[in-house]
Amino acid sequence: MTPTGAFGFYAGLNLIAWFMIFCFVRETKQLTLEELDQVFSVPTRKFIGHELTVWLPWFIKRYILRRKIARPPQIIEKEERVEKVLSH
Repeated sequence: MTPTGAFGFYAGLNLIAWFMIFCFVRETKQLTLEELDQVFSVPTRKFIGHELTVWLPWFIKRYILRRKIARPPQIIEKEERVEKVLSH
């Protein structure tokens, strides 16, 4: 295998790994235990569908096409938003 072929093979594996991580790894940063329970109670098929139909188009428009657009809604309700609704 030539150096160019090895680089292309490595780049291809990285793209496949990025896609798999994007689809299957759920964000758990700074979530409470109750929110983590909500995150993992969403079926994988619904989560992947949300990632591919909502977050991927937003990511492409925001970071590749460089448009200033609002973040799409999360698939779960965060505790802060629930508290705001309950307090009003």
